[in-house]
Amino acid sequence: MSGSSLDGLDLALCTFEFNGQALQHWEALACEARPFPEDWVRRLRALPAGTARELAVAHAQFGQLLGEQAKAFLEAQAVEADAIASHGHTIFHFPESGVSTQIGDGAAIAAITGRPAIDNFRMQDVALGGQGAPIAPVADQYLFPEQTFMLNLGGIANISARTEQGYVAFDCSGANQVLNALAEEAGQPYDKGGSIARTGKLLPDLLERAIALPYHQADFPKSLGNDWVQEQLLPLYMDYPASVADRLHTACWQIAQSVDDSISAIAKKAKLQPEPHSMLLTGGGAFNTFLVECIRVKCEKNRSLAVEVPSPLIIEYKEAILMALMGALRLESLPNTLPTATGSTAPSCGGGLHTPPKTHNR
Repeated sequence: MSGSSLDGLDLALCTFEFNGQALQHWEALACEARPFPEDWVRRLRALPAGTARELAVAHAQFGQLLGEQAKAFLEAQAVEADAIASHGHTIFHFPESGVSTQIGDGAAIAAITGRPAIDNFRMQDVALGGQGAPIAPVADQYLFPEQTFMLNLGGIANISARTEQGYVAFDCSGANQVLNALAEEAGQPYDKGGSIARTGKLLPDLLERAIALPYHQADFPKSLGNDWVQEQLLPLYMDYPASVADRLHTACWQIAQSVDDSISAIAKKAKLQPEPHSMLLTGGGAFNTFLVECIRVKCEKNRSLAVEVPSPLIIEYKEAILMALMGALRLESLPNTLPTATGSTAPSCGGGLHTPPKTHNR
């Protein structure tokens, strides 16, 4: 899994046991995070404004990088995987135009590792009229069925919820992309534990401007691409005349407000009962203790909801585990997208399968 925060590649070695369409057992055997080389961070960040040739070359070469990393990871575990599932790195996400582009050629992954590789998980759903996102509800349904809400605080914050009508999910707002960009102004790659944000004060005008963006007011299903964060949300914070601490403080409260508004929208539209509910936090933002405090204050205030922070393994690697699950579902020919979450016309079993030659000896 390569996320929008560009902090690197997450790898998870997992086993899944199915009985028909039911998942009987699953386990994460090993997980590892591998930072991207600095030249790839710059390259991925600049690619949305690049040429068609640059996109094509990056697609092939990023696939080679993913293949090399996956091969080294598997060799360290001394196992033979049935398959490798790769999300790739999102460059464009315009589902309204029928496009969601993740680079990282699965053919290169298969050729380098000698294992079947599955990529391009989103486009089948987009072709069926869906957003192609969020895909996290698949993991929530199979792996964490006891939770009412799941909130992933990655480069973009996304939420999913278990309702009587099925799982619903959507992106709430930009998250770590904004926080990390502001922290870099203070000479830090990220705001560890929210220590800088904690020292700041709220900027009501900036908060109001961010919340008023049309996406935040739109009904779900809906989804965000990195382009929206970079072009619509981030400039509000980068250009506002205030200290980094005050802008980080405000950004944390804005993320919390966007999550709270999302929960209210789900509760109203899905007619959730007022019984006690829980929400599990994952993604790098769950390590930001100030952000977690803001979310707790906002989301627990007016409803019976307990915000829970799981083990570090689940926080860090839930999305990589999700990709392994989606690959397993693809191999089992089971749906790995949920129309109630994406808005597509039907469930789909997405993912392109690349099979290496049986004589492969690399």
